[in-house]
Amino acid sequence: MAIRPFRFEVAEARSFKHPHFPNIQKHIFLVPAARLPKSIPQKANLREATGMNRNVYKDVRESLRGNEALPGSFDLLNLGITIIGEDVKALDKRVFEVLIDDDYGIANGGHTANLIWECQDDDTIAEGQHVEVKIITGVEGPNEHTMRVDIARGQNTGIAVKPQSIFELDGAFQGIKDVVAPFEWSDDIAYKESDSNEIDIRELISALEIINVIDFPNRSGKHPIAAYEKWSTPLKKYGDDFKENRDEPGGRKYAKLEPLLPQVLELYDIIRRDFLRIYTKEVSNQAAKLKIVEDAPKKSGVFQFRFAGLEPHERRLTKGAAYPILGSFRNYVRINQDSGQAEWVGGFDNVKAVWGEIGKDLVLETREAVKSIGNAPDVLGKNRNHWANLYRTVENHFLRSEIERLTAGGA
Repeated sequence: MAIRPFRFEVAEARSFKHPHFPNIQKHIFLVPAARLPKSIPQKANLREATGMNRNVYKDVRESLRGNEALPGSFDLLNLGITIIGEDVKALDKRVFEVLIDDDYGIANGGHTANLIWECQDDDTIAEGQHVEVKIITGVEGPNEHTMRVDIARGQNTGIAVKPQSIFELDGAFQGIKDVVAPFEWSDDIAYKESDSNEIDIRELISALEIINVIDFPNRSGKHPIAAYEKWSTPLKKYGDDFKENRDEPGGRKYAKLEPLLPQVLELYDIIRRDFLRIYTKEVSNQAAKLKIVEDAPKKSGVFQFRFAGLEPHERRLTKGAAYPILGSFRNYVRINQDSGQAEWVGGFDNVKAVWGEIGKDLVLETREAVKSIGNAPDVLGKNRNHWANLYRTVENHFLRSEIERLTAGGA
């Protein structure tokens, strides 16, 4: 067996002996994610770190980049990495040498480690991100290998089947599939957790929730913040809606909203790409320095805007900043009393024209929110007042337009 040393620079560390196995020690390190040592062996990990495009790992990647949660909170949200090691030596107060056998190493958290190394290469790890590393040493003796295998097995029993995988098996997403079928990007939707496609079905359902004027009627003062705050909430609502209307799918609440889905996604792309242009024109040329603007990973170099068919760009507005803006256009969604289906007031071309007219106001409102509540995308995406202020801006424009239309019609 080959045993190699790995240098761990840590923010915090503690060690203690196992109460029943006196030779075994546990060492808990809080490691800056940007300095996690690379190439740690992973043969003890029963769940190979493959399928890095699975949506559960996309969520972890975005969390690490600070786009899906507060920067600095990664170690509070992630279970971390468990390593079977041979020995731990203190080189300095916050520097340790860990000896690891090539035949063992990471017993759990291989995907987390690989995502961290990937983001190290892309230089996309948000400031203040740490990962908890647990190192188990002293597993030796006549039953050494058996115990190491048992540890590895026990560390890999925690991933449950995600709800979207069950809903896909049940046929719950057929309404969405029918609506998006004409579009090229429809083949790249991941309906199950194990799918490697780029577009997460939960993002599409969240887009439907953003225009949900049934549960969040216009002028009600309620806003679909859960569309950003907790993807599991609209996913559960969508699944429950399907179950309750299994025998009559056309009676589903979301069936009334689904026809607008491709256009909601198109508007989402327009907002994410256009924000930088408007900010540069109306505020300053420092948009790229905002934390609510994200850079494309070095590997791809650009973001694609397939929903709207726009040219790729190396930057875009983060989801946390884009969702409240997109949600403000719920003002232009209504349920047609004759068809029972959702529709855009004045048509979708009118909605895009409204963005062209008041996009500046929404960008400036976002800038004020950044100044008052912070520059973190996650803070903007969850702030009730910010959603309400943006909604009110579009509402005022909508009501002025309606007054002008009625006045002109009566003249």
